[in-house]
Amino acid sequence: MSVQLALSSAASGLRSAQQQAAVASHNIANATTPGYVGRSAELTSAALAGRGAGVRVSAITRGVDELLIRDARHAQSLYAAQEARASALADYALVLGQPQDERSVSTRLSQLRQAFDRLYDMPNDAAAQNAVVAGASALVGSLHAAADTARAVQTDARDRLADAIGVVNAALHRVSELNGAIASLDARGGDTGDLRDERDRLIDRISDEIGIRTYSRDDGQVVVMTRNGQTLLDRPLTPGETPLTLVGTTLAVNGTAIAGGVPPADHATEIQSGRIMGYVQTAYQDMPRALAQLDELAGGIAGLFQAAESGPGTGLFGYTGTPDPATPGDRVSRLQVNDIVLTEPWRVQSGVTAAAPLEPGDRTQIAAYVNVFRTSIAYTAPDLPSSATIGDFATALVSVQHGYRTTAEAEMSSRRIGADALQNARINRDGVNLDDEMQKLLLIEQSYGASAQVIQVAARMLDILLQIKA
Repeated sequence: MSVQLALSSAASGLRSAQQQAAVASHNIANATTPGYVGRSAELTSAALAGRGAGVRVSAITRGVDELLIRDARHAQSLYAAQEARASALADYALVLGQPQDERSVSTRLSQLRQAFDRLYDMPNDAAAQNAVVAGASALVGSLHAAADTARAVQTDARDRLADAIGVVNAALHRVSELNGAIASLDARGGDTGDLRDERDRLIDRISDEIGIRTYSRDDGQVVVMTRNGQTLLDRPLTPGETPLTLVGTTLAVNGTAIAGGVPPADHATEIQSGRIMGYVQTAYQDMPRALAQLDELAGGIAGLFQAAESGPGTGLFGYTGTPDPATPGDRVSRLQVNDIVLTEPWRVQSGVTAAAPLEPGDRTQIAAYVNVFRTSIAYTAPDLPSSATIGDFATALVSVQHGYRTTAEAEMSSRRIGADALQNARINRDGVNLDDEMQKLLLIEQSYGASAQVIQVAARMLDILLQIKA
Protein backbone atom coordinates (compact mmCIF):
# COMPACT_ATOMS: atom_id res chain seq x y z
CA MET A 1 0.00 0.00 0.00
CA SER A 2 1.41 3.38 -1.01
CA VAL A 3 1.80 6.29 1.38
CA GLN A 4 -0.74 8.17 -0.69
CA LEU A 5 -3.32 5.40 -0.24
CA ALA A 6 -2.63 5.35 3.50
CA LEU A 7 -3.24 9.08 3.67
CA SER A 8 -6.45 8.72 1.66
CA SER A 9 -7.75 5.94 3.91
CA ALA A 10 -6.89 7.87 7.05
CA ALA A 11 -8.57 10.98 5.69
CA SER A 12 -11.71 8.97 4.94
CA GLY A 13 -11.60 7.70 8.53
CA LEU A 14 -11.46 11.28 9.80
CA ARG A 15 -14.37 12.32 7.60
CA SER A 16 -16.51 9.34 8.65
CA ALA A 17 -15.66 9.94 12.31
CA GLN A 18 -16.73 13.56 11.95
CA GLN A 19 -20.04 12.47 10.42
CA GLN A 20 -20.56 9.86 13.13
CA ALA A 21 -19.84 12.44 15.81
CA ALA A 22 -22.35 14.82 14.21
CA VAL A 23 -25.03 12.10 14.22
CA ALA A 24 -24.29 11.14 17.83
CA SER A 25 -24.36 14.76 19.00
CA HIS A 26 -27.67 15.30 17.18
CA ASN A 27 -29.07 12.25 18.95
CA ILE A 28 -27.88 13.47 22.34
CA ALA A 29 -29.29 16.96 21.78
CA ASN A 30 -32.71 15.47 20.93
CA ALA A 31 -32.76 12.78 23.60
CA THR A 32 -35.76 14.41 25.30
CA THR A 33 -37.50 15.63 22.14
CA PRO A 34 -40.94 13.94 21.90
CA GLY A 35 -41.19 11.68 18.88
CA TYR A 36 -37.49 11.89 17.98
CA VAL A 37 -36.09 8.66 16.55
CA GLY A 38 -32.39 7.92 17.03
CA ARG A 39 -30.16 8.04 13.97
CA SER A 40 -27.10 5.97 13.14
CA ALA A 41 -24.38 6.40 10.53
CA GLU A 42 -23.98 3.28 8.38
CA LEU A 43 -20.33 2.66 7.37
CA THR A 44 -19.13 0.80 4.29
CA SER A 45 -15.68 0.14 2.89
CA ALA A 46 -14.51 2.53 0.20
CA ALA A 47 -12.65 1.25 -2.86
CA LEU A 48 -10.43 3.01 -5.38
CA ALA A 49 -9.50 1.23 -8.60
CA GLY A 50 -10.41 -2.06 -7.00
CA ARG A 51 -8.29 -1.46 -3.92
CA GLY A 52 -9.41 -0.59 -0.41
CA ALA A 53 -9.45 3.14 0.14
CA GLY A 54 -10.73 3.52 3.67
CA VAL A 55 -14.32 3.97 4.80
CA ARG A 56 -17.33 6.08 4.01
CA VAL A 57 -20.72 6.83 5.50
CA SER A 58 -23.17 5.21 3.11
CA ALA A 59 -26.35 6.43 4.80
CA ILE A 60 -27.84 8.04 7.89
CA THR A 61 -30.50 5.56 8.94
CA ARG A 62 -33.55 6.08 11.09
CA GLY A 63 -34.35 2.60 12.31
CA VAL A 64 -37.95 2.11 13.47
CA ASP A 65 -40.09 -0.91 14.22
CA GLU A 66 -43.21 -0.34 12.14
CA LEU A 67 -45.14 -3.16 13.82
CA LEU A 68 -44.35 -1.77 17.26
CA ILE A 69 -45.39 1.72 16.15
CA ARG A 70 -48.66 0.34 14.76
CA ASP A 71 -49.46 -1.50 17.98
CA ALA A 72 -48.50 1.49 20.15
CA ARG A 73 -50.72 3.83 18.15
CA HIS A 74 -53.67 1.46 18.29
CA ALA A 75 -53.31 0.97 22.05
CA GLN A 76 -53.07 4.73 22.61
CA SER A 77 -56.09 5.26 20.37
CA LEU A 78 -58.14 2.76 22.38
CA TYR A 79 -57.11 4.48 25.60
CA ALA A 80 -57.99 7.93 24.23
CA ALA A 81 -61.49 6.70 23.33
CA GLN A 82 -62.14 5.32 26.81
CA GLU A 83 -60.67 8.40 28.48
CA ALA A 84 -63.06 10.69 26.59
CA ARG A 85 -66.07 8.51 27.36
CA ALA A 86 -65.20 7.87 31.02
CA SER A 87 -64.72 11.59 31.62
CA ALA A 88 -68.16 12.38 30.20
CA LEU A 89 -69.88 9.62 32.18
CA ALA A 90 -68.17 10.84 35.36
CA ASP A 91 -69.47 14.38 34.77
CA TYR A 92 -73.04 13.09 34.49
CA ALA A 93 -72.74 10.67 37.41
CA LEU A 94 -71.36 13.46 39.62
CA VAL A 95 -74.59 15.44 39.29
CA LEU A 96 -76.81 12.37 39.41
CA GLY A 97 -75.18 11.36 42.70
CA GLN A 98 -74.96 8.00 44.45
CA PRO A 99 -78.25 6.34 45.53
CA GLN A 100 -77.61 7.42 49.12
CA ASP A 101 -76.59 11.01 48.28
CA GLU A 102 -78.87 13.87 49.33
CA ARG A 103 -79.05 15.25 45.79
CA SER A 104 -79.75 11.97 43.98
CA VAL A 105 -83.11 11.30 42.34
CA SER A 106 -83.62 8.14 44.39
CA THR A 107 -83.03 10.03 47.67
CA ARG A 108 -85.39 12.84 46.64
CA LEU A 109 -88.06 10.26 45.85
CA SER A 110 -87.51 8.58 49.21
CA GLN A 111 -87.78 11.93 50.98
CA LEU A 112 -91.09 12.59 49.23
CA ARG A 113 -92.39 9.24 50.42
CA GLN A 114 -91.33 10.06 53.98
CA ALA A 115 -93.12 13.42 53.73
CA PHE A 116 -96.33 11.64 52.71
CA ASP A 117 -95.92 9.20 55.60
CA ARG A 118 -95.68 12.14 58.03
CA LEU A 119 -98.68 13.77 56.38
CA TYR A 120 -100.67 10.56 56.87
CA ASP A 121 -100.03 10.89 60.60
CA MET A 122 -100.91 14.60 60.59
CA PRO A 123 -103.27 15.14 57.62
CA ASN A 124 -104.31 18.66 58.60
CA ASP A 125 -100.90 19.94 59.65
CA ALA A 126 -99.91 22.83 57.36
CA ALA A 127 -96.20 22.20 57.91
CA ALA A 128 -96.59 18.57 56.86
CA GLN A 129 -98.53 19.64 53.76
CA ASN A 130 -95.87 22.18 52.85
CA ALA A 131 -93.17 19.53 53.38
CA VAL A 132 -94.86 17.34 50.77
CA VAL A 133 -94.97 20.20 48.30
CA ALA A 134 -91.33 21.02 49.00
CA GLY A 135 -90.39 17.37 48.56
CA ALA A 136 -92.23 17.19 45.24
CA SER A 137 -90.47 20.37 44.05
CA ALA A 138 -87.07 19.03 45.15
CA LEU A 139 -87.69 15.81 43.22
CA VAL A 140 -88.56 17.72 40.06
CA GLY A 141 -85.51 19.93 40.54
CA SER A 142 -83.27 16.88 40.87
CA LEU A 143 -84.71 15.35 37.70
CA HIS A 144 -84.29 18.62 35.81
CA ALA A 145 -80.67 18.95 37.01
CA ALA A 146 -79.88 15.43 35.82
CA ALA A 147 -81.50 16.08 32.42
CA ASP A 148 -79.74 19.45 32.06
CA THR A 149 -76.40 17.84 32.86
CA ALA A 150 -76.98 15.03 30.38
CA ARG A 151 -77.72 17.60 27.68
CA ALA A 152 -74.69 19.69 28.64
CA VAL A 153 -72.44 16.62 28.48
CA GLN A 154 -73.97 15.71 25.14
CA THR A 155 -73.44 19.21 23.76
CA ASP A 156 -69.87 19.27 25.03
CA ALA A 157 -69.20 15.92 23.36
CA ARG A 158 -70.57 17.24 20.07
CA ASP A 159 -68.40 20.36 20.33
CA ARG A 160 -65.34 18.27 21.11
CA LEU A 161 -66.20 15.99 18.21
CA ALA A 162 -66.19 18.97 15.86
CA ASP A 163 -62.87 20.16 17.30
CA ALA A 164 -61.34 16.68 16.92
CA ILE A 165 -62.42 16.55 13.29
CA GLY A 166 -60.68 19.90 12.76
CA VAL A 167 -57.51 18.56 14.40
CA VAL A 168 -57.54 15.51 12.12
CA ASN A 169 -58.04 17.56 8.96
CA ALA A 170 -55.29 20.05 9.88
CA ALA A 171 -52.87 17.21 10.66
CA LEU A 172 -53.73 15.43 7.39
CA HIS A 173 -52.93 18.59 5.42
CA ARG A 174 -49.52 18.83 7.09
CA VAL A 175 -48.87 15.11 6.51
CA SER A 176 -49.75 15.68 2.85
CA GLU A 177 -47.15 18.48 2.66
CA LEU A 178 -44.53 16.35 4.39
CA ASN A 179 -45.25 13.44 2.05
CA GLY A 180 -44.32 15.63 -0.90
CA ALA A 181 -41.22 17.02 0.79
CA ILE A 182 -39.99 13.57 1.84
CA ALA A 183 -40.54 12.06 -1.60
CA SER A 184 -38.65 14.96 -3.23
CA LEU A 185 -35.76 14.85 -0.78
CA ASP A 186 -35.53 11.06 -0.96
CA ALA A 187 -35.21 11.24 -4.73
CA ARG A 188 -32.20 13.56 -4.32
CA GLY A 189 -30.61 11.33 -1.68
CA GLY A 190 -31.11 13.83 1.14
CA ASP A 191 -31.66 13.16 4.84
CA THR A 192 -35.39 12.96 5.55
CA GLY A 193 -35.11 11.91 9.21
CA ASP A 194 -36.40 15.13 10.77
CA LEU A 195 -39.29 15.34 8.30
CA ARG A 196 -40.25 11.74 9.05
CA ASP A 197 -40.14 12.46 12.78
CA GLU A 198 -42.54 15.35 12.33
CA ARG A 199 -44.83 13.24 10.16
CA ASP A 200 -44.86 10.43 12.72
CA ARG A 201 -45.79 12.89 15.45
CA LEU A 202 -48.70 14.13 13.35
CA ILE A 203 -49.87 10.60 12.61
CA ASP A 204 -49.67 9.86 16.33
CA ARG A 205 -51.91 12.88 16.89
CA ILE A 206 -54.38 11.68 14.26
CA SER A 207 -54.53 8.20 15.80
CA ASP A 208 -55.33 9.78 19.17
CA GLU A 209 -58.42 11.32 17.58
CA ILE A 210 -59.56 8.47 15.32
CA GLY A 211 -58.53 4.87 14.75
CA ILE A 212 -56.33 4.64 11.66
CA ARG A 213 -54.15 2.30 9.62
CA THR A 214 -51.14 3.43 7.59
CA TYR A 215 -48.77 2.00 5.02
CA SER A 216 -45.74 3.45 3.26
CA ARG A 217 -45.14 3.64 -0.47
CA ASP A 218 -41.79 3.04 -2.14
CA ASP A 219 -41.23 6.78 -2.55
CA GLY A 220 -41.55 7.34 1.22
CA GLN A 221 -45.08 8.73 1.21
CA VAL A 222 -47.62 7.46 3.73
CA VAL A 223 -51.24 6.51 3.06
CA VAL A 224 -53.67 7.04 5.97
CA MET A 225 -56.95 5.13 6.29
CA THR A 226 -59.59 4.67 8.97
CA ARG A 227 -59.57 1.30 10.69
CA ASN A 228 -62.66 0.26 8.75
CA GLY A 229 -60.78 0.82 5.49
CA GLN A 230 -61.87 4.26 4.26
CA THR A 231 -59.02 6.35 2.85
CA LEU A 232 -58.29 9.64 4.59
CA LEU A 233 -55.10 10.50 2.68
CA ASP A 234 -53.56 8.93 -0.42
CA ARG A 235 -52.77 11.99 -2.55
CA PRO A 236 -51.80 15.65 -2.10
CA LEU A 237 -54.62 17.63 -0.48
CA THR A 238 -55.77 20.94 -1.90
CA PRO A 239 -56.19 24.00 0.36
CA GLY A 240 -59.52 23.92 2.17
CA GLU A 241 -60.11 20.24 1.48
CA THR A 242 -61.60 18.37 4.46
CA PRO A 243 -61.19 14.59 4.27
CA LEU A 244 -63.17 14.05 7.49
CA THR A 245 -66.49 15.87 7.92
CA LEU A 246 -69.57 15.86 10.14
CA VAL A 247 -72.79 16.46 8.23
CA GLY A 248 -75.60 16.75 10.74
CA THR A 249 -74.94 13.73 12.90
CA THR A 250 -73.20 11.67 10.21
CA LEU A 251 -69.42 11.32 9.99
CA ALA A 252 -68.10 11.09 6.46
CA VAL A 253 -64.72 10.43 4.83
CA ASN A 254 -64.32 12.30 1.55
CA GLY A 255 -68.10 12.53 1.30
CA THR A 256 -68.83 8.87 2.09
CA ALA A 257 -70.65 8.12 5.36
CA ILE A 258 -68.18 6.50 7.70
CA ALA A 259 -70.74 4.00 8.93
CA GLY A 260 -72.70 3.45 5.76
CA GLY A 261 -75.79 5.31 6.87
CA VAL A 262 -76.33 3.52 10.19
CA PRO A 263 -77.56 5.55 13.19
CA PRO A 264 -74.94 7.84 14.75
CA ALA A 265 -74.81 5.66 17.87
CA ASP A 266 -73.34 2.86 15.72
CA HIS A 267 -70.58 5.06 14.29
CA ALA A 268 -68.37 4.18 17.24
CA THR A 269 -68.34 0.53 16.13
CA GLU A 270 -67.05 1.57 12.72
CA ILE A 271 -64.53 4.10 14.05
CA GLN A 272 -63.25 1.51 16.58
CA SER A 273 -60.95 3.80 18.57
CA GLY A 274 -59.77 7.37 19.20
CA ARG A 275 -61.34 10.31 21.02
CA ILE A 276 -63.85 10.72 18.20
CA MET A 277 -65.18 7.27 19.08
CA GLY A 278 -65.56 8.35 22.71
CA TYR A 279 -67.33 11.56 21.73
CA VAL A 280 -69.69 9.69 19.40
CA GLN A 281 -70.54 7.17 22.12
CA THR A 282 -71.20 9.97 24.59
CA ALA A 283 -73.26 12.18 22.27
CA TYR A 284 -75.30 9.54 20.46
CA GLN A 285 -75.42 6.59 22.82
CA ASP A 286 -74.71 7.31 26.48
CA MET A 287 -76.52 10.62 26.98
CA PRO A 288 -79.60 9.77 24.87
CA ARG A 289 -79.86 6.56 26.90
CA ALA A 290 -79.57 8.54 30.14
CA LEU A 291 -82.30 10.94 28.99
CA ALA A 292 -84.54 8.02 27.96
CA GLN A 293 -84.15 6.52 31.44
CA LEU A 294 -85.05 9.84 33.06
CA ASP A 295 -88.06 10.12 30.74
CA GLU A 296 -89.31 6.72 31.87
CA LEU A 297 -88.99 7.69 35.54
CA ALA A 298 -90.70 11.03 34.97
CA GLY A 299 -93.52 9.34 33.07
CA GLY A 300 -93.96 6.77 35.83
CA ILE A 301 -94.12 9.44 38.52
CA ALA A 302 -96.61 11.60 36.63
CA GLY A 303 -98.78 8.64 35.62
CA LEU A 304 -98.95 7.02 39.05
CA PHE A 305 -99.86 10.22 40.87
CA GLN A 306 -102.48 11.07 38.26
CA ALA A 307 -103.99 7.58 38.69
CA ALA A 308 -104.06 8.14 42.47
CA GLU A 309 -106.44 11.09 42.15
CA SER A 310 -110.03 10.53 43.28
CA GLY A 311 -111.38 12.49 40.36
CA PRO A 312 -110.52 12.90 36.65
CA GLY A 313 -107.86 15.35 35.49
CA THR A 314 -104.27 16.12 36.33
CA GLY A 315 -102.30 14.85 39.30
CA LEU A 316 -99.66 16.10 41.70
CA PHE A 317 -97.21 16.18 38.79
CA GLY A 318 -97.88 17.35 35.26
CA TYR A 319 -96.14 18.69 32.18
CA THR A 320 -95.58 22.12 30.70
CA GLY A 321 -96.94 21.70 27.22
CA THR A 322 -97.00 18.34 25.43
CA PRO A 323 -93.84 16.19 25.61
CA ASP A 324 -92.37 15.03 22.30
CA PRO A 325 -91.76 11.27 22.53
CA ALA A 326 -89.22 11.48 19.71
CA THR A 327 -87.00 13.87 21.69
CA PRO A 328 -85.00 12.17 24.47
CA GLY A 329 -85.35 14.12 27.70
CA ASP A 330 -88.33 16.20 26.61
CA ARG A 331 -90.70 14.49 29.04
CA VAL A 332 -88.48 14.83 32.10
CA SER A 333 -87.66 18.45 31.27
CA ARG A 334 -91.36 19.31 31.02
CA LEU A 335 -92.22 17.60 34.30
CA GLN A 336 -93.43 20.01 36.99
CA VAL A 337 -95.36 20.13 40.24
CA ASN A 338 -98.93 21.15 39.50
CA ASP A 339 -99.22 24.93 39.88
CA ILE A 340 -102.41 24.70 41.90
CA VAL A 341 -100.64 22.60 44.55
CA LEU A 342 -97.94 25.24 44.92
CA THR A 343 -100.53 27.87 45.75
CA GLU A 344 -102.93 25.58 47.64
CA PRO A 345 -100.87 23.02 49.62
CA TRP A 346 -104.06 21.61 51.28
CA ARG A 347 -104.65 19.67 48.06
CA VAL A 348 -101.97 17.13 49.00
CA GLN A 349 -104.44 16.04 51.72
CA SER A 350 -107.66 16.35 49.73
CA GLY A 351 -106.57 15.77 46.12
CA VAL A 352 -105.39 17.99 43.30
CA THR A 353 -108.76 17.76 41.57
CA ALA A 354 -110.83 18.17 44.75
CA ALA A 355 -113.51 20.85 44.65
CA ALA A 356 -113.03 21.54 48.35
CA PRO A 357 -110.90 20.33 51.26
CA LEU A 358 -111.82 16.98 52.78
CA GLU A 359 -112.98 16.68 56.33
CA PRO A 360 -110.21 17.15 58.92
CA GLY A 361 -108.55 13.83 59.61
CA ASP A 362 -109.66 12.25 56.31
CA ARG A 363 -106.69 10.19 55.07
CA THR A 364 -108.37 8.66 52.02
CA GLN A 365 -106.46 10.66 49.40
CA ILE A 366 -103.19 10.57 51.35
CA ALA A 367 -103.45 6.78 51.54
CA ALA A 368 -103.82 6.70 47.73
CA TYR A 369 -100.69 8.83 47.40
CA VAL A 370 -98.73 6.62 49.79
CA ASN A 371 -99.83 3.57 47.79
CA VAL A 372 -98.17 5.09 44.73
CA PHE A 373 -94.79 4.21 46.19
CA ARG A 374 -95.81 0.55 46.59
CA THR A 375 -97.21 0.12 43.08
CA SER A 376 -95.15 -1.58 40.39
CA ILE A 377 -95.59 -0.52 36.79
CA ALA A 378 -94.01 -1.46 33.44
CA TYR A 379 -91.00 0.40 32.03
CA THR A 380 -89.19 0.24 28.70
CA ALA A 381 -85.96 2.09 29.55
CA PRO A 382 -82.74 0.41 28.35
CA ASP A 383 -80.75 -1.59 30.93
CA LEU A 384 -83.34 -1.02 33.68
CA PRO A 385 -86.08 -3.22 35.22
CA SER A 386 -89.12 -3.83 33.03
CA SER A 387 -91.35 -3.69 36.10
CA ALA A 388 -90.69 -1.92 39.40
CA THR A 389 -91.94 0.64 41.86
CA ILE A 390 -90.83 4.20 41.15
CA GLY A 391 -88.48 4.06 44.14
CA ASP A 392 -86.80 0.86 43.00
CA PHE A 393 -86.65 2.14 39.43
CA ALA A 394 -85.01 5.41 40.56
CA THR A 395 -82.43 3.51 42.62
CA ALA A 396 -81.71 1.20 39.69
CA LEU A 397 -81.37 4.22 37.38
CA VAL A 398 -78.76 5.85 39.59
CA SER A 399 -76.93 2.56 40.17
CA VAL A 400 -76.78 1.60 36.51
CA GLN A 401 -75.35 4.99 35.53
CA HIS A 402 -72.59 4.57 38.10
CA GLY A 403 -72.09 1.09 36.71
CA TYR A 404 -71.51 2.57 33.25
CA ARG A 405 -69.01 5.00 34.75
CA THR A 406 -67.05 2.47 36.77
CA THR A 407 -66.93 0.04 33.83
CA ALA A 408 -65.66 2.79 31.53
CA GLU A 409 -63.07 3.91 34.08
CA ALA A 410 -61.88 0.34 34.65
CA GLU A 411 -61.49 -0.19 30.91
CA MET A 412 -59.72 3.16 30.63
CA SER A 413 -57.22 2.12 33.32
CA SER A 414 -56.65 -1.20 31.58
CA ARG A 415 -56.15 0.50 28.22
CA ARG A 416 -53.75 2.98 29.77
CA ILE A 417 -51.53 0.23 31.15
CA GLY A 418 -51.32 -1.39 27.73
CA ALA A 419 -50.75 1.93 25.95
CA ASP A 420 -48.01 3.00 28.38
CA ALA A 421 -46.24 -0.35 28.08
CA LEU A 422 -46.18 -0.20 24.29
CA GLN A 423 -45.21 3.47 24.26
CA ASN A 424 -42.29 2.77 26.60
CA ALA A 425 -41.24 -0.13 24.41
CA ARG A 426 -41.39 2.17 21.39
CA ILE A 427 -39.28 4.83 23.11
CA ASN A 428 -36.73 2.25 24.27
CA ARG A 429 -36.57 0.75 20.79
CA ASP A 430 -36.59 3.88 18.64
CA GLY A 431 -35.58 6.64 21.02
CA VAL A 432 -32.15 7.79 22.18
CA ASN A 433 -30.20 5.92 24.87
CA LEU A 434 -27.72 8.43 26.30
CA ASP A 435 -25.43 5.72 27.68
CA ASP A 436 -25.19 4.10 24.25
CA GLU A 437 -24.52 7.43 22.58
CA MET A 438 -21.73 8.28 25.03
CA GLN A 439 -20.13 4.90 24.37
CA LYS A 440 -20.35 5.59 20.65
CA LEU A 441 -18.62 8.94 21.17
CA LEU A 442 -15.72 7.21 22.96
CA LEU A 443 -15.33 4.78 20.08
CA ILE A 444 -15.56 7.62 17.56
CA GLU A 445 -12.89 9.52 19.49
CA GLN A 446 -10.60 6.48 19.40
CA SER A 447 -11.23 5.97 15.70
CA TYR A 448 -10.55 9.63 15.01
CA GLY A 449 -7.32 9.51 17.01
CA ALA A 450 -6.17 6.39 15.23
CA SER A 451 -6.82 7.93 11.80
CA ALA A 452 -4.97 11.06 12.87
CA GLN A 453 -2.07 8.90 14.05
CA VAL A 454 -1.92 7.21 10.63
CA ILE A 455 -1.65 10.63 8.98
CA GLN A 456 1.18 11.62 11.34
CA VAL A 457 3.07 8.42 10.55
CA ALA A 458 2.52 8.90 6.82
CA ALA A 459 3.74 12.50 7.13
CA ARG A 460 6.96 11.37 8.86
CA MET A 461 7.47 8.76 6.15
CA LEU A 462 7.15 11.45 3.51
CA ASP A 463 9.62 13.64 5.40
CA ILE A 464 12.14 10.78 5.43
CA LEU A 465 11.70 10.24 1.69
CA LEU A 466 12.26 13.92 1.03
CA GLN A 467 15.44 13.88 3.17
CA ILE A 468 16.77 10.89 1.22
CA LYS A 469 16.15 12.61 -2.09
CA ALA A 470 17.87 15.70 -0.81
